[in-house]
Amino acid sequence: MSMKLQKTFGIETQLLLGRFLTRSGDQAWDFVVPFALLHVFPGKLQIAAFYYLIIKLGTFFLTPSAGQWIDSTQRRRVVRFGICVQFFAVFGGMICFYTLDRFVHAGNGSPSVGAVISLFSLLAVFGVMASLGSLITDISVGNDLVPTLVSSHRLTQFNSWLRRIDLGTEVGAPIAAGALFAFSSSHIHLAGLLLIAVWNLISFVPEYVLLQNVIKKSGLQIKKNGTAKKWKELLGLNVQESVSNPLFWLIFSYALLWLSVLSPHGVLLAGYLKDRVSLPEAEIGVFRGLGAVFGLISTVTFPYLVARRGLIASSKLHLGFQGMTLTVGICAFAWGSSLLSVYVFLGCILLSRVGLYGFSNGEFELRQRLIPEGQRGELNSLSSLTTTFATLILFGMGSLLPNTADFKYLVYISLGAVLLANIVFLRWVRQYNHALSVSALPEKS
Repeated sequence: MSMKLQKTFGIETQLLLGRFLTRSGDQAWDFVVPFALLHVFPGKLQIAAFYYLIIKLGTFFLTPSAGQWIDSTQRRRVVRFGICVQFFAVFGGMICFYTLDRFVHAGNGSPSVGAVISLFSLLAVFGVMASLGSLITDISVGNDLVPTLVSSHRLTQFNSWLRRIDLGTEVGAPIAAGALFAFSSSHIHLAGLLLIAVWNLISFVPEYVLLQNVIKKSGLQIKKNGTAKKWKELLGLNVQESVSNPLFWLIFSYALLWLSVLSPHGVLLAGYLKDRVSLPEAEIGVFRGLGAVFGLISTVTFPYLVARRGLIASSKLHLGFQGMTLTVGICAFAWGSSLLSVYVFLGCILLSRVGLYGFSNGEFELRQRLIPEGQRGELNSLSSLTTTFATLILFGMGSLLPNTADFKYLVYISLGAVLLANIVFLRWVRQYNHALSVSALPEKS
């Protein structure tokens, strides 16, 4: 099997195919979980919100340890663990959903509150496991295997294909999952969820085979030993040392972009558009899909600019474009509540996705090129940690809003965060341009 794979697919193709399987399954399952929760608990949107809050918090606290474990563990074991954790998490989540559904809709009077809380807690634990397994697999593949196996001159193009897969599955997987979830059976409750779970579980098998084959054939069983410090030492115990780390400001600039409600697939913006602007669900759905389409444009513009202006200059241009388009959009937002102002605001958000995803490509590649092999798990998990923390802050601020009209304050804070990200990234480039040996990075042709 391994020899046949090697002859049929090259290493890059196997990595891309593994990424496709990972992303499609994750996107499909994540898309239908809130619908399944609302099926079990009709009209209880706060339960779905609480479920995701638990997952975010659990992932936040486990991410640092996971990063250190990745750095000190053989690659085959890391990949095996990440995929197996996701497999059992999806399987366990499916069982919990069906058991919860039977308890809540059994028709034998009020269900036991203790049993429902216990099952919901177990479901949340499986959700944290799935999130953590996905994180481990993503770091192991995108931030460790890819920069090790893909040649330096191919890295930008390869990362663009990774982004196309991410955005393509963001559009396609929910459509397929939505169609499957709509399937119903008089004999099986949540029959659609069962089909999606089976699809997800089956996809883990070829993903596992592909990644294990890549590691085995490339001879990357053992990592070089790193001297990475604990994340608390990097961020908390010695603030001066934290901010003097050359990669800190790069990671921080990207994390600031997550402190924003200006996203087509953001739940807070969708709620505002529905409740305050009264846009139809169909238009909001089209807006969400177009967000991914505009993001795909960056997979063309970014490598084009890298070839002509260099990696850092291309990253600066895309981040600046995001800041510029959002500034225009927020001016339209502040101008009034007419449909014209709303559509200009939404159009600018869509255009800003080109800049956002372009900069995301650049920041991702800079981490690939600049983080030493022995620190990839720790520092890339630090990046995930900061973006998760930014998301928690955003939802925390959202939960404090007295009413929907006050959403405007989150919009202004979001613009400030994006503009601050531009300043932070420019500071990083200016201060550490020489120290980071930027001459080793791809520059203009």
